[in-house]
Amino acid sequence: MLFKRTRDPMPKGRYFRRSLMMILLIACIPGVITGVLLYGWITVKMEHVLQQTHLRQFEQRTAWVGEQLDALELTFSQWAFDPVFDNRLKELDFVYKYKQVHELYRLLLMIQNSNTLIGKVQLYLEEPRAVKMNSERYDFMSDPKEIETYHSLTEQPRATYWTRSMDGASMMMVNRLPSGSDDALGALTITLDNKQLGSMLQTLSPYEGGTTFLLNKQGVPLLPQDQNLGELQQAVREHVLKLEEKPSSFLMEYEDMTYSIQSGTFRRLGTDWTYVSAAPLNEIVAPIVSVPRIVLLINGGGLLLALLLSWIGSLQLYKPFTRLLRIFTANSVDEEAAVPARTLWPNGAAASSSAVQLDEIKHIEQHWIGVNRERESLQRRLEEHLPLARESLLIQLTLGHLLLPSDREWRERLSQVGWNLHDEQFMIMLAHIRPSAVTLQEGGYLNRSDSPEWISLAAAEILGTQLEDFHYPTEILNYHDMSIALLLAISPDEQPEALAFREQFIAVGQRWLEIVQSELAVRMTISISKITSDASHIPQLVRESRAVLRQRQFSSGASIIDMNEKAEQDRKEQGTYPLELEQDIISALRNGDQGTAMERFRLFIGSYAHVEAAENQARQAVFQLLARIQHTLLQLGEDPVQLFGLAVYEEVLQLRDLDELFSWFKERIVHVCVEEFTGKEEKQIQMAVHQIKEHAEQQYAEALSLDELADIHGIHSYTLSRAFKQAFGQNFVDYLTEVRLGRAKVLLESTDVKINEIAERVGYQPSYFNRLFKKSEGTTPSRYREDVRKRSETRGNCSV
Repeated sequence: MLFKRTRDPMPKGRYFRRSLMMILLIACIPGVITGVLLYGWITVKMEHVLQQTHLRQFEQRTAWVGEQLDALELTFSQWAFDPVFDNRLKELDFVYKYKQVHELYRLLLMIQNSNTLIGKVQLYLEEPRAVKMNSERYDFMSDPKEIETYHSLTEQPRATYWTRSMDGASMMMVNRLPSGSDDALGALTITLDNKQLGSMLQTLSPYEGGTTFLLNKQGVPLLPQDQNLGELQQAVREHVLKLEEKPSSFLMEYEDMTYSIQSGTFRRLGTDWTYVSAAPLNEIVAPIVSVPRIVLLINGGGLLLALLLSWIGSLQLYKPFTRLLRIFTANSVDEEAAVPARTLWPNGAAASSSAVQLDEIKHIEQHWIGVNRERESLQRRLEEHLPLARESLLIQLTLGHLLLPSDREWRERLSQVGWNLHDEQFMIMLAHIRPSAVTLQEGGYLNRSDSPEWISLAAAEILGTQLEDFHYPTEILNYHDMSIALLLAISPDEQPEALAFREQFIAVGQRWLEIVQSELAVRMTISISKITSDASHIPQLVRESRAVLRQRQFSSGASIIDMNEKAEQDRKEQGTYPLELEQDIISALRNGDQGTAMERFRLFIGSYAHVEAAENQARQAVFQLLARIQHTLLQLGEDPVQLFGLAVYEEVLQLRDLDELFSWFKERIVHVCVEEFTGKEEKQIQMAVHQIKEHAEQQYAEALSLDELADIHGIHSYTLSRAFKQAFGQNFVDYLTEVRLGRAKVLLESTDVKINEIAERVGYQPSYFNRLFKKSEGTTPSRYREDVRKRSETRGNCSV
């Protein structure tokens, strides 16, 4: 029997075990240290801190309660000085002087509502007849005992004092009337609301199981009363009364619980109130009772979690090592099959595995050194070929063979070949060696030095020598057609001195020209372009320079042409051919816009109005424009001769002035082109619309994009979208959604395919499909399937 040998998973090496142990140790140490420190700190320190905090809070609450009572006493004393409570009360007739009585009602009600601690306000008058009055009613008193009780309120030596209410259930403050007079005719009293006063006192002991009460100077409970004291309050009161020296804070044991007792004195209108607060100690330190256990539990759980995550993390971190080891040890593992099983390392592992077991890092390091050396070798070779690659790219770009529409894209491509630019401006020096300088004999050139290729290389080399002391970014481009360009980047620091720099650049060209003519015995013409800050305009500079050189290559004029001076001279002599207007005219013709086409043509003709021989120059420009229009027609597959005839150029020559030229262009060119372009493009758009409709119906599951379809058909996406909506009454996205949902409903009705799979079949993510289906159908896909099946079952039962 033959057994197929399977390769075991790559074993974990010594580096892995060492790293795992270190990670586990690092993960354990912080948790253990933190747990011990927290436990010790919380149990030893926090209890003391919380007790001190409780004492400070108690002092603050006590001061607040005192302030509330002070405010109440002050307010009540001020009310007693109100003019309503003067000696005129002796003559008050409660029966006939209704206005004064009403004023008393109003004032008593205001006093009662002036403080939440006030439960009831009462006015007692002895003259002219004993009467008691509150904010709701007044009663004449006839019972002698009741009169005597109220009369006793006016006999106290203090004008304002605290006492018990008439029923003995509440605290009452009394102010003899009129205030400041020795002869009292009555008293104004306020009775405190026991509930509000108790709530305020309870703030002194806000803990569950705590209590707070008031004692007078004799130790009698003021609030609550003696008969209402609880067992805890009675025990605390007795304990407080037994103490000879009454400390402000002490601990007391009661029913196996420790209470923190705080006491103090309120000085109230000549009498002392003793407040006593008892709070269970375990409630004060309750926040820390369970914290040690929680800390230990969290640290223990965190330690186990850290161990687990460390192990999982180590496996994840080791995966790159595993992949690298599989790559680096592939040959070693293949060779292992040929090694006898007895060939073992001292540790008992096979040879190749032992290399891994020893130390993965060293094993990878050895291979990495070799890879690094190879990379350095490739880097050197790349650097050697980078200038050639940069020159080749620049040649393609400057000739317009690679279209990069923006300045940013140009600079990015240049940075890829080692020319990093930022805010530089650009200038082109283009030289053309005149073809008459190259001598031919029958069968070839006279010698090697007469070949155009050798002359171009020699001229480029001479230029390179001249630029050795030229400390600016430059690139020499040999187009191998007897023309050589020098692309120069002007740094931002040099831009303010552009004029002086241009003169220096022209001087470089002059020296180059002189050396080439003297050493190579050839004639060469050089053009210096304008300066541009947009790198995407460099091809335009090259085209303009080439056009100037073609005009001057057989001329005996200057050998160096400054494009700035040349452009100014051309504007004075014959104007500049408006390339941008030419493109606008052709674009308007393609779009069927006659008005824009004629407007641009008017500007096109008007650009020659200021030059000499305007009509002749305009006719020459129209000849070039006609050639461009005919070329565009040829690209669209139309015959311009069939459209315009053979005598179109002769017709231009027979026109007498620019007005006739304008009318002729409108009738003979614009109308014909608009009809041709419009009809052809409309057919193309209609065909494209029906094709993308069929594409949506047949390949709805694909990730379709209208922009991609527009690019395929060569039509702008906006134009295609508008045409699609005009043809089918809805835009492309809505139509595609309708097709997809229609197919999804068919699958839901006729199959048992899962919802997620249906979503993927129609080209949607499941979550998005559910939202879109519910928005369209008002129900979820699963509910839609259930409803369809229920309706089918109902129809089946009805038919039976």
